[in-house]
Amino acid sequence: MKSALAVSLLLVFGTAHAECPTTPDDPVCKPWSAVLVPTAFGALYAPKDGPTFFGGGFEAILLAWSDNSEAFGPSQGRVRVDFRYLEGNGMDAGAMVMSRTGAQVAFERNASRAFGIPYFATDIGFLWSDPTGRRWFVDAGVGVYFVHKRSFIVDAEVTGLLPFKDPDKLGGITSRLGLSFALW
Repeated sequence: MKSALAVSLLLVFGTAHAECPTTPDDPVCKPWSAVLVPTAFGALYAPKDGPTFFGGGFEAILLAWSDNSEAFGPSQGRVRVDFRYLEGNGMDAGAMVMSRTGAQVAFERNASRAFGIPYFATDIGFLWSDPTGRRWFVDAGVGVYFVHKRSFIVDAEVTGLLPFKDPDKLGGITSRLGLSFALW
C-alpha cells in the first residue's frame, strides 16, 4: 500500500519534456536562490512496532534554488534542518521529538515549470522519547513540489526511516506536508 502510493506520486508527476529557452523571458525560467527560508509542516511517523505518531514542526531551509536550464545538476532543491514534536496515538505512547538535516533534489534538470516537480530526499537525524531514549537514524524517500516559487514552496514527502539501533522495532515510514514562505 505504502509503496503503491510512492509509485503513484511518481507516475502522476512524471518528467515533463518542455524546456526553458536559452534566454529566460518566462519567470519560471529565471534562476533564483534563497537562504534561511522558514517552513511549517505537519508530520507522521509510523514505526514497524508500536503506535503511530502525529504532529508538526518547523524547518529552516539553509539554501533553496531553482535553475531551469541545461546546466549540470538538479533544477530545484534545498538543504534543510528540521525539528518536529509528535504525539503517539496509542495508550501511554507519550511524545517523541525528531530532528534531521538533509537535502531534497529534483529528478529533473530542466523542469521548466513551478509545479508538480518530483524530488528525492535524504537525511540524517535523531529521534527521542522516554521509552526509546535517543536513536540516530538515516532516511530517504521521494516527494513532490506542488508549488516551487521563490516566495513560497508547498511540498509533500514520504521517506523510509532506518535507525542505527533497533531497526526492526523503530524502522518505518515518515511523511510530511510543508509550506515554506520567504520573509524577505
